[in-house]
Amino acid sequence: MPETYAVDIVVIGGGSAGICASVAAARKGASVVLIERWDKLGGMGTLAMVQTFCGLYHPDVSLPPQLANPGLPAEIEQLSRERTGAEPVKMGKVYVLPQHPDVFASITQELTSAESSLDVWLNTSCTGIAQHPDESFTIYCGERSVTCRALIDTSADAIVAGFLGATRYSTPPEKTQRAAFIFSLQNVGLSAADESFRMRLALEIVHAVEAKELSRLALGTACRASTKHGEIFFTTDLDPAEATELLSQGHLLAIQLTEFLRRKFPEFSEASEPQLAAQPGIRETFRWKGCYTLTAEDLIEGTAFPDAIAFATWPIELRENTKGPRFTYFNQPVPAQIPLRTLVSAEINGVFFAGRCISATHEALASVRVMGTCFATGQAAGHAAVDYLTVDKITSA
Repeated sequence: MPETYAVDIVVIGGGSAGICASVAAARKGASVVLIERWDKLGGMGTLAMVQTFCGLYHPDVSLPPQLANPGLPAEIEQLSRERTGAEPVKMGKVYVLPQHPDVFASITQELTSAESSLDVWLNTSCTGIAQHPDESFTIYCGERSVTCRALIDTSADAIVAGFLGATRYSTPPEKTQRAAFIFSLQNVGLSAADESFRMRLALEIVHAVEAKELSRLALGTACRASTKHGEIFFTTDLDPAEATELLSQGHLLAIQLTEFLRRKFPEFSEASEPQLAAQPGIRETFRWKGCYTLTAEDLIEGTAFPDAIAFATWPIELRENTKGPRFTYFNQPVPAQIPLRTLVSAEINGVFFAGRCISATHEALASVRVMGTCFATGQAAGHAAVDYLTVDKITSA
């Protein structure tokens, strides 16, 4: 018989939204289990090696960087700045915060370990979910299971909807956001971080693809300096495919590019072997049907919601084809509101969601999917789940 546990809230998915959902709920007094199928927390920020936090700051870049969402988003931002030494930087019409995957992994470990009522299950896959007549849930995970009164899905794939038979949406393959593959090289000359080098690299890659020295997948590869001395990150958008195929494509491309860089540029003559992301940077899969579906118009026009619980600040960034990103900015440089109803199931009581699987259109998701916004929606979902339980239902109180 599987070993069975009982808690107030279960959070599925240990990425940026899941971390904030579980910590926020635990800090409000709930007992929580956080289930993550990989061997570390952090999602795209650790496993896919995303090296910037986007969506943290007010969208008016005529002002100094100003955090848009209080609480855990601000806490994580401060910890990251202290440990990497990085400051917000202006990139075009937005601010971003350079971050390092290793540092973020340590922050996620610290935040979750600090909560005595939060239990993290790593290397754990959810194999089934059942809802009972009293509206409680049992989540099955191989040799053990856990029951709860509220469930938060931050899995990015809306897997809870799949198990419970709820409605979930996806985008047609021809429009689905392209995934990214990221790798890093160490022992690199400092000049590789210069803007002039990045432009030169882009041109040389085009020539190498034309000469069949590199795969066409290398086109559009961008590089960015790490917060660690002598390290450079490389990011390439890949054609739509299954995750295993994306990883295979990414690994082959990283090897090709490393050999090319060592041969072509003195800055890379002593470069290390590539450090490869454990998973591709998936930008879009499935989304829940919530009590409200956020639209691009809501973000662009600044719709006001009576149940607003977080702010979106990142423009609508669509990466649907090989031409690169296409940005649509809000009409006014002010944060857009995200209503609580986008985090609440329209069909199943006691189910909340956050991060990349919230109730949003394809275009709206292109804004709210970024990590800074996922911190905020995760925190909001954690608070909402505790409020749903009410004080007398909190077993750990």
